[in-house]
Amino acid sequence: MEKKLNKKTYDKILAIAYFIVLNVFKKNISTRQSMASKAVKYSSLSSSDKAKCNDLIQKVLRFTVYLDPWINRNKKGRLRIELFCLVRLALVDILVRNVRQETVLKKYSELASSFERTKHSKDQLRYFIHLGYSELKEKSLEPLFLFESKIREVLLSQYSLEIIKRVEKVFSGSAPIDLSIKRSVSEENYFKQLKGTSVSHSHFRLSQKTSLIKTKGYCSGDWWVQSLAASLPVKIAPMDLKEKTVLDVCCAPGGKSFQLADKGAILTSIDKSERRIKLMKENLDRLNYDLDLICKDVFEYQPKNLFDIILVDPPCTATGTIGKNPDLQFLNPLEKLEELSDIQRKMLKRCASWLQDDGYIIYSVCSLLKEEGEDQISRFLEKNKEFCLVYPKKKGYLDQEGYETNKETGIRIMPFFEESLGGTEGFFIAYLHLKGKSN
Repeated sequence: MEKKLNKKTYDKILAIAYFIVLNVFKKNISTRQSMASKAVKYSSLSSSDKAKCNDLIQKVLRFTVYLDPWINRNKKGRLRIELFCLVRLALVDILVRNVRQETVLKKYSELASSFERTKHSKDQLRYFIHLGYSELKEKSLEPLFLFESKIREVLLSQYSLEIIKRVEKVFSGSAPIDLSIKRSVSEENYFKQLKGTSVSHSHFRLSQKTSLIKTKGYCSGDWWVQSLAASLPVKIAPMDLKEKTVLDVCCAPGGKSFQLADKGAILTSIDKSERRIKLMKENLDRLNYDLDLICKDVFEYQPKNLFDIILVDPPCTATGTIGKNPDLQFLNPLEKLEELSDIQRKMLKRCASWLQDDGYIIYSVCSLLKEEGEDQISRFLEKNKEFCLVYPKKKGYLDQEGYETNKETGIRIMPFFEESLGGTEGFFIAYLHLKGKSN
């Protein structure tokens, strides 16, 4: 069914979406940075209009690699990046959002007329719109997510083509919204009052996009937003956490800290980002958890006492989250790989010196790249013979495709884990045990 859209609202959403998409491709600015910019005026949108704008942006970025070859095949001469972005937006409105043809023609022509670099290209834009309806819409084409060529090449050197295609299939769908539920909440009765599916113990997946603030349990602090994959490092941890002294390194936005607090850990959480710490503090107040929250670079931090457990979740390329952050693959993440790998290595080494005898490191990264996961842990174990790997004793529901155990490196979570429910993010987890003197 074709959509009829409110004229003023559509105009504003479309213009803001255009600026944000253009910033990604022209200036290498992430969608998050653009949304925070006063110049873009994203903050002036209502909550519901922000959701609509974000949906359009996400779909454009998700399907860009699939649609760009068609644009290039049908272009007549050179296309400015500004016009290219308008065509991308129009194709998503045509193919994915089912907007009426007359609406698309009118609104995109008006938008193109508003800018110096596109005002003389309205005929080209209208040509692509007509062609989109006559050639692509008639075929009922459903665009797919595809990895950008350089990232795909690297991934194909580490995984089979079949696996890459399965990941791309999962990333073609909208990213799900997952909630971690407090242990103190009666889960069975609670889940019945939410629209969605229980994904695992204490984890719930909402079935539709909704206002989180208006969702049952937000104000009372019954849950926090956390993807299934991001919850697993703590959820399946093989060691006891209750009343253990735990350091959560690079803790913000806080999901794993909230899990640790919920399990009764005596917790210190540290992150160097003031903005992210502020957001985490707001959630802590809502959830009513008590922990020591520190805003500081871990490389400048020196603890007064040693810890039983240290959770190390260092900066990474975040390639496992491209499904929900599709702008990432257009922001040259591979260029940062060497620098990030070095930070991960140094962080592991530094944190290892803060462990009690018989203590544990939980290492996790939301990356699909083995340089940041399997290879990182292999190097650490080679240089630190006093550590060994340990694994969850009871797997339960984990015994399914997408959960892969390597006895020499750790656990790989692929995005097609829980594929029947929409999948998850790509993650790597390793549990490192500092062998006690008695061992």
